[in-house]
Amino acid sequence: MCPEPGPRDLFLVIIINGRRAAIQHADEYERWRVAAERLAASEKCDVKVLPMSGSEMMNFLGIEPAPPQPIANLDPAFREQAVKNCMDVLRECNGSYDREVALDLLGHLGVMQ
Repeated sequence: MCPEPGPRDLFLVIIINGRRAAIQHADEYERWRVAAERLAASEKCDVKVLPMSGSEMMNFLGIEPAPPQPIANLDPAFREQAVKNCMDVLRECNGSYDREVALDLLGHLGVMQ
């Protein structure tokens, strides 16, 4: 089995027999580790649960980040979705690091003072 997520890991990549099967949030590591062990035993297949940071995930998926832009130049729909995502993290996530990052971003977006 793969190592537990570190403090900067945000994602889990679930790989079954060498093929990506799912991408999940790192907070659900224990649930997916147990499910992977059960699946591997019952179906006689190889299952991996790989923790990844945001930059590792982008590299894994072949995503090239765009150059940074000032927050004032954000597309309004993108800003609205970013605020919604951060609020979802605050409501649903127990990880202190994730909540801290969400609060910081909301501050930069002018939502939190």
